[in-house]
Amino acid sequence: MSAPRIEREYLTPVYSQSDVAQIIRATRSTVQRWTTGYHEGHSWKEPLISGVPRGRGYTVPFIGLAEGFVLNAFRKAGLPMQRIRPAVEVIKREIGLEYALASNRLVHDGAEILFRSDDPLDHRLTVVRNGQAVFNEVVADYLSNIDFGEVGYAAAIRLPQYPDLDVMVRPTLNGGRPTLARRGIAVEDLLDRVRAGEAPGDVASDYGITHDEVMYLNRLAA
Repeated sequence: MSAPRIEREYLTPVYSQSDVAQIIRATRSTVQRWTTGYHEGHSWKEPLISGVPRGRGYTVPFIGLAEGFVLNAFRKAGLPMQRIRPAVEVIKREIGLEYALASNRLVHDGAEILFRSDDPLDHRLTVVRNGQAVFNEVVADYLSNIDFGEVGYAAAIRLPQYPDLDVMVRPTLNGGRPTLARRGIAVEDLLDRVRAGEAPGDVASDYGITHDEVMYLNRLAA
């Protein structure tokens, strides 16, 4: 089976490494290691995030942001990098998924990395490391944060650091910046006005949201 085609807007660099770190709530040094690789002793560790050139500025596409989000989610779930890396390498090498971490076929159960079958009647997940099959109910919470497109790759991400508001990133919306979904407002545009000294109530009125929501976003950004 050939790999699904990914639309150009998902592959166009729109984020810096610092942007990615801020959006997925990881350190910049961690994102740098994931995107450019690093030396460990005498060995070289290849990048885990695909297709990011070296250099400064906007080098990371949305599909790379999605892979970073998944990597960070795996880490927060307790998956050690020594299990993540071999599994990703197996998937990219043997199954042919270049952007493996942004695929809806890659999921986890909090201890191992799992791979979903192409067969729509096969509801099992296979542990990449040892081939053991398990059921996919164990990954429901994780999948709820990602909206996978029709071709099976991440199309939008709902950011869990905003538990009381639906804030998402989508490459076709506000240049991929975090956006208040129900109003289509880039969070940074809203906060820029507050930082410039405008009254939160006036900003809320202009955007059709509540004063409490403006203050909530401002607190999370502090």
